[in-house]
Amino acid sequence: MKKGSYLFVLLFVITACVSAQYPSFYNYNDTNPGSNTFPLGTGAGRMVQWLSRSGDLNHPTPAPSGSILKVYILTAKNFGPFTYNQVNLMLGQATINDLPTSAFYTGPMDTVYHRATVSLSGTPLTWLVFTLDHPFVYDNTKSLIIQLEHRGASGSASYIHGHTYLTGKKRTYSTTANPFGVQGQDAYIVNYGVDIGPNAIDPNVNLQTPKEYKLEQNFPNPFNPTTSINYSIPKSGLVTLKIYNIFGKEISTLVNEVKNSGNYSVDFNASNISSGLYFYELTSGSFVQTRKMMLIK
Repeated sequence: MKKGSYLFVLLFVITACVSAQYPSFYNYNDTNPGSNTFPLGTGAGRMVQWLSRSGDLNHPTPAPSGSILKVYILTAKNFGPFTYNQVNLMLGQATINDLPTSAFYTGPMDTVYHRATVSLSGTPLTWLVFTLDHPFVYDNTKSLIIQLEHRGASGSASYIHGHTYLTGKKRTYSTTANPFGVQGQDAYIVNYGVDIGPNAIDPNVNLQTPKEYKLEQNFPNPFNPTTSINYSIPKSGLVTLKIYNIFGKEISTLVNEVKNSGNYSVDFNASNISSGLYFYELTSGSFVQTRKMMLIK
């Protein structure tokens, strides 16, 4: 593999006689492969949110509060390797038992895993492992919201995750990308697990809080007509995100409100403006950063 490559290969294979990575705690001992393809089962970009209630991570024993280091997802059949673009795994917590009706959860979410490009493969009833880019502070008295997304894959993926059907609104999903929009909602929950650090996390240290302000390059770029912009805020405050043309004229205000510390993503739809070079600027407190983006129709 060449130095600086953006290709990360995760390949997990298991047989009846070979040990494989296994989560320390998981939610359901479900050997039903299921038939759900969200969100990695297609070449088209997709996004899914699941809600896992407090107490669901109870195999082989109840999961303690602490620091989540890895997230595991149970696979159902052979798939890959397929190359996915802009893969994001996000985690959040709240004192809710169901997701919002016909809407995505929009509370604070921490992007704990990001790959511009990654190749994923799997075999039936094994665990696909995501080693987090940084730990996630987990409170076992709250529900965990899991968001997994990608912006497109090379090849006709046949990945299908194991799942369990509960009641209420446990899954919200999108079959479109750029931007993601709510396409459906049901009670399916992904069969997943976690590794939690052996030592309790100091409650005064919040590892979910970004360490610095950051405005990332929009994706895709060039784009037509929609693109996504990710940014990070290390402390609460008024945040503005605006679009300008090359003459400095404001075209659109995407964000203008007080935000809690966290990692955010916003979509920009440029269907009503002409092709060309544009600028987007993030302002919060004394922090100001500007980036370029190209619209090509």
